[in-house]
Amino acid sequence: MPLAAFCTLLVLALAACTPGMKTAQPMTLTHFENFCQVFPTPNSCDSTTICGDFANVLSTPASDLDACLGRCRRTKNHLQPTNIINNCAGTLSKASDLCAQFCRQNYAQ
Repeated sequence: MPLAAFCTLLVLALAACTPGMKTAQPMTLTHFENFCQVFPTPNSCDSTTICGDFANVLSTPASDLDACLGRCRRTKNHLQPTNIINNCAGTLSKASDLCAQFCRQNYAQ
């Protein structure tokens, strides 16, 4: 790759990280549901119910970041006893992480 092309790419990459540049939009509820759902495979967990429970708590606006994160924690704690023994611990963890990510993107302080 010619040096000029490399330098141009480097400048563009650095500009993308510069404050004031347009940032990505916060995660929407539809994005959350799409990221959360996984295609079931043999002996895998059905993510529909777990993701649906998290989507339900995210569908109502929270007052702030802490309230939103609290909803995620309570939902995980409620679902954990059942899902830890039925091969769904990974799905529950993924859904909980996505829930927290949704909160941080939509209720940034």
